[in-house]
Amino acid sequence: MTWRAWFSSALATALLAGCASQPEEPPAAEAAQSAALPAVQTEAEAAQQLEKKFQEAAKGYKLVERDGRTLYCKREKVLGSTIPTVQCMTEAQLRLQVENMEELRGRMRNSAKCTMGRSGGGGGACGGS
Repeated sequence: MTWRAWFSSALATALLAGCASQPEEPPAAEAAQSAALPAVQTEAEAAQQLEKKFQEAAKGYKLVERDGRTLYCKREKVLGSTIPTVQCMTEAQLRLQVENMEELRGRMRNSAKCTMGRSGGGGGACGGS
């Protein structure tokens, strides 16, 4: 075997060995990562935050009394039309809309996190497994 063939073989072996093993994170790095994670909210804190979001959303609506019910109304253009119409909903419907938007935001935030390179995630795909 010539020195060139031996050198190529040794280089290929070293590169493959280097790629196959991933360095372990030191404990200090793990502690820093866990410190960066948000704390788990209590149910009361989550309810308070949701109430704040509802109050912010309600500012964009006009309160209207109709048939003894309080409605939240807003003038907006319906999809496919250029003529604005008044759209009204009950407080329960507006609260549900706010809750659904928060849930959607949370799902979008969580699915955007990349798991590439973590725990041998076969293929290195983001957002799953």
